[in-house]
Amino acid sequence: MKPTVAVMGALVLVCSTLGAAEPALPPVPEALVPLKAKIQNGHYGFKGLYLEFRADQPLTEEQWKAVEGLGAKGIGTGGKGIHDDAIARLATMDIEALNLDGAESITDACCASLAKMKSLRRLSMGHMLQKEFTGKDLALLKDVPSLEALTLAGAATGEAAMAAIGELTQLKELANWHTRHSDPTNPYLLKLTHLKSLNFGRSSTVRGGKTYSSLTDATMETLAQMKALESIELHDYRPRLAALQKLKALPNLKKLHLGPGIDIPAEDIEKLRAEMPGVKIEWKALTDAERKRLDDTLKND
Repeated sequence: MKPTVAVMGALVLVCSTLGAAEPALPPVPEALVPLKAKIQNGHYGFKGLYLEFRADQPLTEEQWKAVEGLGAKGIGTGGKGIHDDAIARLATMDIEALNLDGAESITDACCASLAKMKSLRRLSMGHMLQKEFTGKDLALLKDVPSLEALTLAGAATGEAAMAAIGELTQLKELANWHTRHSDPTNPYLLKLTHLKSLNFGRSSTVRGGKTYSSLTDATMETLAQMKALESIELHDYRPRLAALQKLKALPNLKKLHLGPGIDIPAEDIEKLRAEMPGVKIEWKALTDAERKRLDDTLKND
């Protein structure tokens, strides 16, 4: 009986410890209910209290005070009500993770406010399709030494934004896809010498009736020079085996995730796995519908 009692006691201790790891969430303040606010513990690489809300109208002072009163270290927001002044207000808070999704009213001026967020570790910007946001001033974030992860996806930004991101040499993680830059060599990446994780999908622009993509076999020549990389994820791309084999030059690579939208023969994947035994290679063959979608995406490249 004694061993059983000891085991039960240990289980109780473990359960108590696990239960204490995630404190009870505070209720959503009444002022934030119209914004469909949600509160949770953690969000995509961020651990801590996370507040999510959408504002299609500018926040009232009561709503701002409710946001500030929660003390959340992570905030996700978007909508027409999130403009440059809203970013300036967020910059007065001690935020570590900020996710701006569909913030349709911000301009390049918001970057000056973002640069004041000295605790910011993770920044995600998605569906920024307005012409007033070019991303050229993202370089101001070089003055935020804590910033380690940046996502820019679904944006009308072009080469100026990529050049600006190249100035953020403190980055350890970068995710970029569905923007409008088109240089497949992506020279800005070579300046990110501390980058360990890269999530890279197709971006493109149209010139003279022809579509030019930022993700081609030429991109692999650039990635092969980024010696700090430990994880690479690629999507919407039809690579040749010879291009992916260039990644064998990466001494620290541990994971290569190919997909969604990576079309390559299964036998090429097996060859790659045999040649890169220390790398976990994740891939799943496309369905007919997925292959047709990729064909439609790449037909003008």
